[in-house]
Amino acid sequence: MSFLQLLLLAVSPRYVFADIDNIFPVLYTSNPVARHVACPVAAGAPTVCQLEGHEDAQKELQFLITSLPATGGLYETSQNYRTYGTDPKYAPKPIQDFELPFKVSDSMARVVYVPPSDVFPPEGRWSALTYQVQEPMSGNKSEFGQVALSSPAQHVAASTFIAGVDAWTISGNIYASMPTWQAFGWGLLNRYIYSTDEVQYIDFETSSDKSKWYFEAPAGKFYLPELATGYGGILQFTIASTYGDFEHLNEPLDFITLECGSCNSGRGMRLVRYADNGLEWAGEEKIVQVALAVGNFWRRDPMNTALPFTDATECEIAAVLAGLTRLAILGDFTKAGEGVALDDVSISTHSVQPNAPLKCQQGCTCAHFPRDRRISCCGSDPSVYHAY
Repeated sequence: MSFLQLLLLAVSPRYVFADIDNIFPVLYTSNPVARHVACPVAAGAPTVCQLEGHEDAQKELQFLITSLPATGGLYETSQNYRTYGTDPKYAPKPIQDFELPFKVSDSMARVVYVPPSDVFPPEGRWSALTYQVQEPMSGNKSEFGQVALSSPAQHVAASTFIAGVDAWTISGNIYASMPTWQAFGWGLLNRYIYSTDEVQYIDFETSSDKSKWYFEAPAGKFYLPELATGYGGILQFTIASTYGDFEHLNEPLDFITLECGSCNSGRGMRLVRYADNGLEWAGEEKIVQVALAVGNFWRRDPMNTALPFTDATECEIAAVLAGLTRLAILGDFTKAGEGVALDDVSISTHSVQPNAPLKCQQGCTCAHFPRDRRISCCGSDPSVYHAY
């Protein structure tokens, strides 16, 4: 084989993909920024949604719609709405797929979402769309901003279990991998899911369960990129026990677990909200509400028993929500057996938008390549080797 053939073989795309030395790092635009926003939409009501952009030098930005909602229609604002604020709010024709990326002509960066007609509001969001902002002089484009077209209750993800288990599962039990659906009301619970402890695997040193069981949320409803708009919002659910000795509890009680597989430079990140600091539960019927923001006792699991848990930072919470791959709610509270019922799980957005932290959308410094920044690097540790 000639030298030229060897050279062509070495640089062919088939072989140049490992990039173990970060010769070609993943590009991430920190400026400008298309902010993540949520837009609550009432049934049958054309709703004006405000897009938000940021540029460090406060230069003028163009707004480009890059994907459309899967249901309903997205429109430009009408000329009469721009001038006088009167109905109809939207232009005669919706934005079409073939027009993407669509440049928004409204000087205030507004678009109008029209939900499907004669349809009840959804449990979670109606749909979602993405957009970018561009600085026209340099041509620099932002990363994609998420727009969650949330329900009137500002839910961006939810399960009410009206018609069944809604694809929720059980982890940590021996036999049951699916909860039982109860098609009746019981106090605050109205059509809910239920499961029981099937095994007591006791650690004789601590007297707590070595293996605990959890309610696990479904990917199709909760593991969505538009959940990035949920920062500052509320995770809420209703819980009650049917039996169990809540005088003797397991330790620790990792009540709520959030995980992101792509965070921490692909090594994964886990956040835990323990049943403490106002979140204690003794088996009674209770509506649990936890703010998805820094300063609300979220703890980062180092995923190393030799290291301590730390308080979750603003960007660690924002990154986990943007790349959520697991939401688990603890059922195994007691050292013996228990039965636990769960209902009305929802993640709602903050009433003030945008609420996702700007500095987090601009990305965090990557421990494995300090010249690079991206949101998936939030939480990375320079003392740990990162493969990419």
